[in-house]
Amino acid sequence: MYVGYEVREGTAWIRIERPEKLNALDLSGWHAITAHLARAADEAPGPVVLTGTGRAFCAGDDITTFQEHATPEQGMDFFIGGLYATIEAIVTHPYPVIAAVNGIAFGGGCELVLVSDLAIAADGATFSLPEGRIGAWPTVAVGVAAHVSGRKLAGELCYEMPVLDAAEARRFGLVNRVVPADGLDDEVRATVARIGAASPHALRQTKRFLTEELITAGLPKVRRALTALVEQTLPTHDLQEGTAAFLEKRAPVFDGK
Repeated sequence: MYVGYEVREGTAWIRIERPEKLNALDLSGWHAITAHLARAADEAPGPVVLTGTGRAFCAGDDITTFQEHATPEQGMDFFIGGLYATIEAIVTHPYPVIAAVNGIAFGGGCELVLVSDLAIAADGATFSLPEGRIGAWPTVAVGVAAHVSGRKLAGELCYEMPVLDAAEARRFGLVNRVVPADGLDDEVRATVARIGAASPHALRQTKRFLTEELITAGLPKVRRALTALVEQTLPTHDLQEGTAAFLEKRAPVFDGK
């Protein structure tokens, strides 16, 4: 399995280690992150760090596996049983989840940063929600972005699909701080130490109330959006054309159907 887990100095680190795919996640990868979060809650009470290996944090879903989700049942298994379960696990985790963004955070990877409690980015990291270019759309972002950043900024991310550098990502509220790449681990450890000054009870209560609206309003919207993606978007010609164009490295020709 390419999603690693280790406890370092009492803190659980979850690392996506699939650099040849820019840490894009297939169903097994989403399941692994969810399982590691549950494990961390039991084995290492306190902040959890989520990061990647190589030049990417996470490039989102592994588009090369989309043909495996051709039926509604397969689509629901991937998007609800896989992706949504991980997003829900991050939001409902009893302790803060820190995204250590070492590089590219596109699509679902950008959305992992969105739902994380804190995010610290290396200065070379880039962020984007480009799903519309393959005929899909940013289902997690539309559900949660308004709860974690301003609505106008969320609209700019989802509609214009810009690629943000780390400084711009901070302006958007995606990350808390930007540090040199060689100082990322040190800053994450310092952040963990500052959080660790609080009691575990205080951390649990803080997370509970900071995420209340996200859980009660944002997550149900994400689930509805993902269901609409499976039922209304996966069968479209635009998604099929967009996926084929991506794999063939050409510009897509959309017809809105």
